[in-house]
Amino acid sequence: MAITRTKTSEMFVDEHGIFHKTVIENCHVDLEALKESDKVTEEVTEGKKVLMLYDARNHFTLTEDAMEYAQKDIFNKKRIATAIVSDKTGIKITIDYMNKVMKPSIPIKIFSTKEEALAWLLTFKKVTDKESAHFRPSNLNGFSSK
Repeated sequence: MAITRTKTSEMFVDEHGIFHKTVIENCHVDLEALKESDKVTEEVTEGKKVLMLYDARNHFTLTEDAMEYAQKDIFNKKRIATAIVSDKTGIKITIDYMNKVMKPSIPIKIFSTKEEALAWLLTFKKVTDKESAHFRPSNLNGFSSK
């Protein structure tokens, strides 16, 4: 598994196809840094929507314009579901606000541990796998082709 690093995060895709992103300790995330990270994420994911596990337990700072960009341009458009791992009150309040007021088009949930977050994300993987398993082109007799 190859780890890709930007100024603000380290990222990789695990054996389940879940995209992991960990914020780098003591980094400052401004709009420019977030856009750079988003561009690298696009390259690593090949532009596909992904299940995201974002580990935000390390200390970091985030500008208001970067947060707005994340809410409008990243969470809704480039994810199937996002699990955030953090015990920080500020992040919990932000996610609660996003879910109740902004009503994102994807599920976003915060967890205390990576294990809980992964288990939750894997439930979406099962649904995605089932949906794709049910879609098979049929032949003219109405039988599924394999």
